[in-house]
Amino acid sequence: MPAHDYIHTFLRLVRGRLEESRMLRILALSLLLATSAAFFWSLYWILRGYAVPKMGYGVAGAGLLLLLVAGYFWRRTSHEKAAHAADSHFGLKDALTSFLGFKRDSEDDFRRLHAEQTAEKVKALSVGTIPLVWPSRMLAVSATLMIASAVLGSRDASSVVKERLILEEQTTAKTEEINKELEEQVEELLKNASKEEKELLRPDEWRKWVKELEQTKDQKDAMRQYAELERKVQQAAEKLSLREQEQLLNKAAEELQQEAESRELGKKLEEKNYREATKDLQMLQAKADVSKPDEARKELARLKSTAQRMAAAARQHQQRSGKQGNSSKNGASESTQAANGKTAKSGSQGQSGAQSGGAGSSSLDDQMMALEQAVQEYDKALAQNQDASQCNAAQSKLNQQLAGLCKSVGKCATQRDLMKKLAALGQCASQCQGYLKDQQNMSLAQCLKPGGGKGIGSASSDSRRDASEQTQDNGNRDQLQGIKGSGPSNTTVEAADSGNGTATRQAKVAEREWQRQVESFIQREDVPAEVKDGVKEYFKGIQQVGE
Repeated sequence: MPAHDYIHTFLRLVRGRLEESRMLRILALSLLLATSAAFFWSLYWILRGYAVPKMGYGVAGAGLLLLLVAGYFWRRTSHEKAAHAADSHFGLKDALTSFLGFKRDSEDDFRRLHAEQTAEKVKALSVGTIPLVWPSRMLAVSATLMIASAVLGSRDASSVVKERLILEEQTTAKTEEINKELEEQVEELLKNASKEEKELLRPDEWRKWVKELEQTKDQKDAMRQYAELERKVQQAAEKLSLREQEQLLNKAAEELQQEAESRELGKKLEEKNYREATKDLQMLQAKADVSKPDEARKELARLKSTAQRMAAAARQHQQRSGKQGNSSKNGASESTQAANGKTAKSGSQGQSGAQSGGAGSSSLDDQMMALEQAVQEYDKALAQNQDASQCNAAQSKLNQQLAGLCKSVGKCATQRDLMKKLAALGQCASQCQGYLKDQQNMSLAQCLKPGGGKGIGSASSDSRRDASEQTQDNGNRDQLQGIKGSGPSNTTVEAADSGNGTATRQAKVAEREWQRQVESFIQREDVPAEVKDGVKEYFKGIQQVGE
């Protein structure tokens, strides 16, 4: 083999030996970094009480492989470094380094002779004598960290964390179920709502509220969002409040029941059966031919009596509520025009009036008084035998006022029905919160269904006492302090659906202790005078004997 080839072969072996030593250092350093990351990952979860996720170990292993690949290509040993290392280790006095420097120039006899001499020197050398440096400290620390990570990874989560994880899992499943149930409830409400109810509800806003409900694992956040939904439902129901309207209609019912012809209408208003009352009011519409004044006045008689009594109730309601009544003729005419204008307005304006209790009540009592004014004008036109056009105009005006009043009373019925539906929806949201806090493993259907338990169970008492003894008052008066329900309790609440439905109690004879009662006698000084005197004389006698 030529001298040049032999020297190159020797240098490749030296370079391989140095690469082995370098890869050992890179392996130890990479292993130290990976095991340190795995250890701190395990320690982070253990200190928080959780079981260590195995995913972290997989990431640490992948990181180890990446470090090894990167280290393999980073600062590899060159031929010049191998030659310098061999010269230093074998004491060749830079022969190999000079050989690599000479080969770059043209060869001559001197360089050929140098190569042959160098080749003769390296033939007797063994690359195995170059020591491999083992980073024992890093490997020992890495092994320790690996064992510690394995021990920490085998530990289970604490009992508190287990309960929390179970609660989070249950909360996630329950919120998904509750969100679906509330969405179905709202869709059913909107589907079964009438046209008038939809105008009051604004369906797009309700669907937006339901879509804002999130599936969460945090029970507090879940309770907060359902409580917020319940609050919105209550606010929507409060906007539909009929308190003033009902007061006015109840007063009108009292006035109408004083007369036999309108007693049935008053009874329906008193029972809050506003839809049937609306039908009765519509039957009072003036339909007679104005060319026959006697028939028209006869038909108008019942409506006149009804309008007068309802107007009287409206005036009393305004006086009691501190509102200014329209008693003058001009005021009545203005209220009539306002009522006609309100009848001709669009449905959107009617919606805003229905959502405001005060505005709806004012419109209703104004319509009652405007109806009375229209009845008087129509009656006056018939009594004065005015021409047919004037009578027809008065009749049309009367029917318009009556239609406006019927619409307002019918809207009260719509608001009342809608308030009931919203109350049911609010109760559903409240029951969903109870289901979220339930620890008895009851289903959502059981929480939403009233009376879903097993009913009343049976019990037995084995008390040995034949008769109860009357507890004597010892005179102590203790004042209880603190917050109700915040202290410890010896009782527990058990769901009706759990247990076997039976209960037993065993009595035992216990010796009564009267120490506290005797102490109370002394505290209250409830001791007879003769007993006190006897005790004093006894202690005086003892003192005299001692002296």
